[in-house]
Amino acid sequence: MPNDRNERLAADYREMLRLQDRPYLSWIVTKGEPPFAEEYLLTVRIRTYALSATADRYIVSTIDKCTIRITLWDSYPKIAPNTKMLNMPPVFHPNWYSKGTYCPSTLWQEGDSLKDYVKRMLGTLTYDPSLVETKSPANFKAAAWFNKMRNREDLFPCDPVALTENSPDEIAEKEQLGEIIDSWKIKR
Repeated sequence: MPNDRNERLAADYREMLRLQDRPYLSWIVTKGEPPFAEEYLLTVRIRTYALSATADRYIVSTIDKCTIRITLWDSYPKIAPNTKMLNMPPVFHPNWYSKGTYCPSTLWQEGDSLKDYVKRMLGTLTYDPSLVETKSPANFKAAAWFNKMRNREDLFPCDPVALTENSPDEIAEKEQLGEIIDSWKIKR
C-alpha cells in the first residue's frame, strides 16, 4: 500500500527543484533521503529588514542573506511546515515572530505545495504588501512599524526580486548531473 506522506514528500521535493539554485535561493536537504525530504535548509539572498537594539533605541536595518530551516512534521501536510530563521537578528516582519519563526496564518491549506508555501514565505521577506498580515500579527512591533511606514514607496517592497522557477529542462539537467555525481566512487 502506498504511503500518502511519502508520496507528498516526493512530490514536494520535485516541486522544490523548480526553486533550486535561483539567484535568490539555494537549499539542501538536512533530514530524510531525497526525494523523501523532511527538512530543508534554505539560503535566501533577499534584502529584508531586521531589528537591532542599542542601549537607547531600536534600529530597523536591512539584511541581505538569511538562513532558514523548514521542517515537515509527521502530521504534514495537515499541519503547516515549521519555518525558522536561524540568523540573528531575524527578520522584522508582522508575519514572523521576534524569535524568527514564520507564521503562515490562514495562508496554509493541506493541498498547498511546499514550493508555493516557500514562494509566499519569500514574498513576506520582501514585504510584498499583498502578503503582509497586520490584523493578527505574529510580531506586534513589526506590524505597528509597517502600518506607520506602509505608504513609503522607497521601503516596500524592500527587494523587488522576481521569484522565478527552473524550467523542466533545467531540472532534467540537474537531475542528470546528480546521477553522474551519485555514480562517482570515492577511493580511500
